[in-house]
Amino acid sequence: MAAHRTSSIGEGFYRSYRKLRYLSRRGTLLQQKKRPSLKSYQYPENTFTAIFVNSTFYSLLAYLIVSVLAQLVSSISALAFDIHTILYYDGTEYLIAAHKWSTDAVMTVFITGPLTAFFLGILLFLLNLKIQDETGSLRLLIVWMIIHCIILSIGDLLMGALFNKGSGYVIMYLFFQDTGRMLIAFTAITLLILLGFGLTRMFLLSGNIYFRELVEGNRIKFIINQFIIPYLVGSLILILVKIPGITAYEVAKIASGILLLLPFMVRGYHYQDLYFDEDEKPLFFSLPAAVAALAGLVSFRIFFGRGIMI
Repeated sequence: MAAHRTSSIGEGFYRSYRKLRYLSRRGTLLQQKKRPSLKSYQYPENTFTAIFVNSTFYSLLAYLIVSVLAQLVSSISALAFDIHTILYYDGTEYLIAAHKWSTDAVMTVFITGPLTAFFLGILLFLLNLKIQDETGSLRLLIVWMIIHCIILSIGDLLMGALFNKGSGYVIMYLFFQDTGRMLIAFTAITLLILLGFGLTRMFLLSGNIYFRELVEGNRIKFIINQFIIPYLVGSLILILVKIPGITAYEVAKIASGILLLLPFMVRGYHYQDLYFDEDEKPLFFSLPAAVAALAGLVSFRIFFGRGIMI
């Protein structure tokens, strides 16, 4: 029995030795099995064009939803102080004489819009955590709404402090001097930058809509076409839509998104490779997003150009 056991052990060692010698001669002894990379499969030639077009339309649609909602909530809050408003594409007109504004009215009306965007952004962020593995293009709308919620809350706080507009009126009524306003502005800038770094993974995970993996070969092109260029083009379109009534304050508020997206691009460039499911990702142009965004822009300009009284 002992001799038989010794013989079995010896045969096991010999088989292991033969296998190790075979792998060593093939040169695969220390190699690990790797997932397919971009070099092992091709994606359609116009993929990045589709990414840019789809993301631009979803960005515009997201801005319209968040901006109009914040504007409506702010106007509704004004009714609590018997202040009626007229909503325009380039801002809100409050039907009250300047000397009749009370401190409570200013504090409520001009902070309600940014707070609405802020809390909506938190809810959308939690929703995105639940659906971040989904590959439907509607996720882009959620991601862009989060971005615009940040811009219309923290970006509004930043530009309000610098221009004494919007939420800046609240800062003025709180009797903050120039030093206090600059401190608030610095805090807002810091928050935008930190959020840009902190939300990098969430932004990059939207790549599973188009790719099976997001690696060095396609990551930076994805970042540029999914976020940077659509943001710049979308901002230009919004500014053109709001001409001639748009103010420097509004332009600066829209542009504050740069402080969010640039840190994301910097961290995203060096981010670890992300691997998604192995299913093929068909190329698509989102016609519903294009129709909704264009119809929304036209309606926004026409109806808000005439003014909507609340």
